[in-house]
Amino acid sequence: MGKKEKERREWRSERRGRERRERREREKRGGGVEEEERNEKREDVREQGERQREPLKEGEGVAGDRRGRRRQEDRRAGEEETARRKDKRKSVMRDGEKKGGEVEKKRKREMRREAERRGTTNAKRMRTEKERLERYDAGDDNEEEKGPQVSSNAALTLRNFCQWQRQHNPPRDTHPEHYDTAVLFTRTDLCGAHSCDTLGMADVGTVCDPDRSCSIIEDDGLQAAFTVAHELGHVFNMPHDDAQLCSGVNGPHWGSHMMASTLSNLDQTQPWSPCSALMVTSFLDNGHGQCLLDKPQKPQVLPQSLPGTVYDADHQCRLTFGDDSQHCPDLSSTCAALWCTVTTTNGLLVCQTKNFPWADGTSCGADSFCLAGQCLSKSQAAKHQVPVNGGWGVWGPWGDCSRTCGGGVQYSFRSCDSPLPKNGGRFCEGKRVQYRSCNTETCPETNGLSFREEQCLVHNDMSAQVSLGSGEGVEWVPKYAGVSPKDRCKLVCRAKGTGYFFVLKSKVADGTPCSPDSTSVCVQGQCVKAGCDRVIGSAKRFDKCGVCGGDGSTCKKLSGALERARPGYQDVVTIPAGATHLDVKQRSPGTDSSYLAVKKQDGTYLLNGDYKLMTVESDIALKGSLLRYSGSAAILERLRSFAPLPEPLTIQVLSVGESPRPRVKYSYFAPRPSIATKKQSINAIREVGLAEWTLREWGPCSKSCGGGSQQRQVICLDSQGRNSKDCPEELRPIAVRSCAASPCPTWLLGEWSSCSKTCGRGFRKRQLKCIGHDGRAMVSDSCDSKDRPRPLLELCSQGPC
Repeated sequence: MGKKEKERREWRSERRGRERRERREREKRGGGVEEEERNEKREDVREQGERQREPLKEGEGVAGDRRGRRRQEDRRAGEEETARRKDKRKSVMRDGEKKGGEVEKKRKREMRREAERRGTTNAKRMRTEKERLERYDAGDDNEEEKGPQVSSNAALTLRNFCQWQRQHNPPRDTHPEHYDTAVLFTRTDLCGAHSCDTLGMADVGTVCDPDRSCSIIEDDGLQAAFTVAHELGHVFNMPHDDAQLCSGVNGPHWGSHMMASTLSNLDQTQPWSPCSALMVTSFLDNGHGQCLLDKPQKPQVLPQSLPGTVYDADHQCRLTFGDDSQHCPDLSSTCAALWCTVTTTNGLLVCQTKNFPWADGTSCGADSFCLAGQCLSKSQAAKHQVPVNGGWGVWGPWGDCSRTCGGGVQYSFRSCDSPLPKNGGRFCEGKRVQYRSCNTETCPETNGLSFREEQCLVHNDMSAQVSLGSGEGVEWVPKYAGVSPKDRCKLVCRAKGTGYFFVLKSKVADGTPCSPDSTSVCVQGQCVKAGCDRVIGSAKRFDKCGVCGGDGSTCKKLSGALERARPGYQDVVTIPAGATHLDVKQRSPGTDSSYLAVKKQDGTYLLNGDYKLMTVESDIALKGSLLRYSGSAAILERLRSFAPLPEPLTIQVLSVGESPRPRVKYSYFAPRPSIATKKQSINAIREVGLAEWTLREWGPCSKSCGGGSQQRQVICLDSQGRNSKDCPEELRPIAVRSCAASPCPTWLLGEWSSCSKTCGRGFRKRQLKCIGHDGRAMVSDSCDSKDRPRPLLELCSQGPC
């Protein structure tokens, strides 16, 4: 509990104590009359409620005959108590008359003591308030104690809370205080876009997204537990049961499950719908719950007692409808729905329900209590309280293979039904699905298209639906360059000849290689390790020669360089068919006017031909291989390929200007037979013993804003991985670069508010925001705490009251 919350509670406790003492003093000075007036007021309200009870049955609730008889009995008891107190007060007054002025003197002394006590308490309270303000200005009240901004706007409150909880969640999963999702409870009446019937809000499928794994709950009593379950369902990717995604999955009674958009009657035997089960299972099977797999370092032990044993029916009503509410006994709905008294705006006392059952464990008769909406005896309830842990059934048969050749995937499933978990028993732990490779033999020659290319090709009929400015004949090809590693198992295709690309499917077919340079394959949208033999889990790898499981003896590394050229296109080297791990680099310091080009044997260009440059990162598809190009605008212009080339390629340099000085360096692994028969290039080719520059990752930026720098290691290594001094100094990559050039966020201080009191001493405050360089509000941690303006809260005086 934060300091501010402790002080707030102490202040409330002190205020309640002071009110009780004042009430006792009033009763000493003639409380019998005041009590009689309150009783008369209650009788008026009761009589009015009795007269108008029937017309309220449809609107505000039902007030039955039993409740009417109970109120009449309460009224008669109140009248008798009032008469008894009046007689007692008269007796006290007669005794006071005998004692003469002694009673009056005693009462005056007590009044003086009360005034002195109040003055001391007020002074003490003012000192406490001043000390709290001083601590606030000193920065002791941190953001965590302050809490997020909460309003009736549910969407805005959710955003504020998500942003706030992200600041206080340790980022590392291994931290003992790290949490995977956060829930905010508030008594504020939350409103959606169209009404204020909203009880909670959360984003869908965000449990492992630290910025969005959060939900807000309107706390309306113990039944808020159902709202929590509903919103956590959204966080675990469950839509509403009436959503389009669930059509055809749920049965006709979809409105009685936890994910119903409006819940009126929960099916206790099957609280979650088939659609909810399918969506959360698919969500977790696809690897979207990886953040949940770590075991908590300090697991919390849940209370074993049922909530109804802690909160009786009256207490449950007070939590739901307010402190004045009481339970309305109604035998027809015992345990099934909790009915509570509510005072309407015109003073009527009626019964209302929110259609939620009594809390489990609530007493509903002699030796009986509620369980799952039913009133059960202790012997009956004992059968329902014995937990039954779930057990796995047998594995099912293997399903169909996802591919007919080239390495597919097939599945086998099992269910947690031997037995089914019941009465709070544990669900089965372990894998529900297993998969394996199938049909791993090489596919017959199919015009050289990769499996991913075939999947993009299927969508060529989409050209008419997408306006690309190319008319009807748009051809879709895979896009690799610029695709995030986490998206490599999505079908991202580019319209050939344009820069337009789209995610045509959220998941590629099972068995599709994750990338052209990897043996790993996609399974249910996740990249899993596989060997070069196309078997999932295999450790077999291609050697440098492109041979699966080879020892590298069938090829040899060749390298060379070009440092002089004439204007125009000039051959650098011809790479033979079957060459692997091609790597061509051209250093461009900015004033350089030389560019790489690639020409096929038939004279057509694959890259930068006809004096037309590809400035951005791009992929060049070959049959069974892929050339990856950095773009001509890159500081280090680079061309790479890993798989064996299907045909010979000539690497050229395009130079413009009077005295071109290209700095080209290349290397590749060639099959051994091609070394002896290879036509000698005009540029020297030698077997590698050459060293080359090796780069480490960029380090952190020295500043987060305002201009900083970051460094990386640049090391010269030979072909054996040993330190060397033979690397060309003119090709040395940069080791320092600038970063975080955008201006730092700054504090923006608002105007002082008006004083909280119209007279006497109060306080006023002003708002403080952290503003980014683009004018948008940011989290407070983004601004420098050393420059934080103070004070934000100060005392003010408006003169005597």
